[in-house]
Amino acid sequence: GGEDADDSSSKEYAAQVCIKSGYVTGADTFVVKVASGGYPLRSNSGCIQVFSQKTGKMEALLMDEGELTELRTAAAGAVAAWCMAPADINCIGMLGTGIQARYQLRFLKHITGCREVLVYGRTPENIKKYVKDCEKEGWNVRVAKHPNHLLDNCELIVTTMSSRQPVLGVDWKYTWESSSPEYGPDPEGRPKGKIPLQHITCIGSDASGKAELSLDLLVAAERAGHLYADSKAQTAERGEFQRRDPRTVGHKTVEPTCTGWRVGELGKAIQGCHFFRSQGKINLSDAFGDKKPISIFDSSGVAVLDCVIAEMVCSALAKAEKEGERER
Repeated sequence: GGEDADDSSSKEYAAQVCIKSGYVTGADTFVVKVASGGYPLRSNSGCIQVFSQKTGKMEALLMDEGELTELRTAAAGAVAAWCMAPADINCIGMLGTGIQARYQLRFLKHITGCREVLVYGRTPENIKKYVKDCEKEGWNVRVAKHPNHLLDNCELIVTTMSSRQPVLGVDWKYTWESSSPEYGPDPEGRPKGKIPLQHITCIGSDASGKAELSLDLLVAAERAGHLYADSKAQTAERGEFQRRDPRTVGHKTVEPTCTGWRVGELGKAIQGCHFFRSQGKINLSDAFGDKKPISIFDSSGVAVLDCVIAEMVCSALAKAEKEGERER
């Protein structure tokens, strides 16, 4: 889900092919996905094989060349923004200029009326093309000179860089003091920064060794906000929360990740969002406000997303086939 391989700062060989499987209990099918990508491959590729849970026979072969993965990843980002992002978004920050950085904006159009984008990328040619492409789709795009400018100017940030070193929040000078006494003051005694309500969706960290956010930023958000992931177990293995930090407070909670972070899962956030909506609030950000001003969602990609989008495609194809038969 990260930024294009040709936007990498290292240019080191990183191509790989992954074979993944998944199922939903009680569903009619299960899927096996083959996905390839990484430098020097020009783009992501792959296919999804759909099998019957009853017979074990293949029912469909979706030669999507990685397109369905891009779509389901962007959909997860939009759901996270729906659950957690501030209601008033004046600018969307985008870290990265690759394929997923485009899809995230396309899906966010259904979540917010904001059309202002501040983008940071590492390769001038790719930035220029990204700005041109997004402006054709109705976005007003400005270019940031430093990644932390996104933190200073955007209520909603999406990170899509396939990076092995933190990019966002490095040398970040401010933090939030915790509103929860049991977590204590900031470990370094730094002052509380005057930061607006903010949500960050992390897409690029989806393998061991990858990282987009600084530990300072993650620690601050853990103490004074909400941390979520699509899978607690997986984010500790291959997502943003695979790194350990002695300042974390997860050990003071009931079920921290194995790396010590206080992380909830997106499914729980969705349930909470529905509850708060029944109470007249828009989402988690609206419910907690300045008490917990920041939220971070880490998407490392889970198999249930592949199962659902494959089922959607197969259902649409079956419906189209039936309609075609009636017309004949």
